[in-house]
Amino acid sequence: MPSVKSKKESVYDLLLRRLTSGRYRLGQRILVKELQKDTGASRQPIMGALSDLRSQGLVTIEAKVGCQVISPTPREVDDFFRMFAQTEGFLGELAAERRLSVEVEQLRRINAQIKVLRQTDPRAGALYAALNRKFHAAIRKMAKSPAIADRQAITVAMVDFLIEQTHGFQSHMDTATGEHDEIIGHIARGNAAQARKCIERHIAGTRISAAAGLNRAAVPARRRSASHGSRDLV
Repeated sequence: MPSVKSKKESVYDLLLRRLTSGRYRLGQRILVKELQKDTGASRQPIMGALSDLRSQGLVTIEAKVGCQVISPTPREVDDFFRMFAQTEGFLGELAAERRLSVEVEQLRRINAQIKVLRQTDPRAGALYAALNRKFHAAIRKMAKSPAIADRQAITVAMVDFLIEQTHGFQSHMDTATGEHDEIIGHIARGNAAQARKCIERHIAGTRISAAAGLNRAAVPARRRSASHGSRDLV
């Protein structure tokens, strides 16, 4: 019998969906009173859920300021993806060394599902995000190194968050399946070093797009700030 989620878990899931879907934007305040109204939960489980998100680096909580969605700099985004790529690449290397044929076929099936998605489908971005998450999770499982894979999995929410906030998932759909095919090929043949390089290169494209998207988003914000002039100090 499936376990019933606690209030804290339900609130956490809701907040995570809002963050990774773009419902909450960079720097936006998250009001506890509004969450109480939306969820019917008391302050305690809401604060517990927000604390979990803070530990993942997705929000900040400050006394007398409240809770806000993070607002990272382009350099911080670049640093994060560089770190993520190195660990993901290492897990891909292990996957190539320890693969089973049934696991390789699973990767092919997931990528085949991505290939049939259509850009014109309004759900395409969300569907691609879910399948892409599944694809990379399968590689991490193939590595058969649970301690490293579990730690890496914690950062996946940040990946989804940054992609959605900066440039969106649909921009990856044209190139992702070809890159996935290349990764699958190296894993299937046991080319560990090449699998690692392909995964790191695959994530590097996301890193560049995210940093560029963040820079584009910052331009109108700087213009608005400049137009306010000294009023920002009041």
